[in-house]
Amino acid sequence: MANTVYVSDVIDAPVEKVWSVMRDFNDMPSFHPAIRKSIIEGDGPSDRVGCVRRLTLIEGFVRERLLCMDDGNYSFSYAIIEGTLPVRDYVAGVRLHRVTHGDRTFAEWWADFEVVGADREATVAQIGNNVFAAGFRAVAAKVA
Repeated sequence: MANTVYVSDVIDAPVEKVWSVMRDFNDMPSFHPAIRKSIIEGDGPSDRVGCVRRLTLIEGFVRERLLCMDDGNYSFSYAIIEGTLPVRDYVAGVRLHRVTHGDRTFAEWWADFEVVGADREATVAQIGNNVFAAGFRAVAAKVA
């Protein structure tokens, strides 16, 4: 059964500033509390479509491939290709939108995936709360 997790937030900073933090596919450890380390495998920049990052988590790891990087629309998407999370066919994305009132950013983070060998509701809640919502709170603190 396919699952979708969708989290949105409003970050009190201009979209360009939020994008400068979130855009770097290899920089999650600088702001996300659940990410211990990130490396880009092989040669090449972290914004090249097709690059693979290996994230060391508090427990376990994931390898993710960058599927799309769109600076004009402040968005990127990626897929988990291997890891210790109990998911399959995981594709996720981030998109930022300018909020003109107060020069803020409307931020969206979503993922579609199947849960494999674990409690579906707990896995969905963990990704929504501990990855996406926690990530937006951490970005907001970094750009404050």
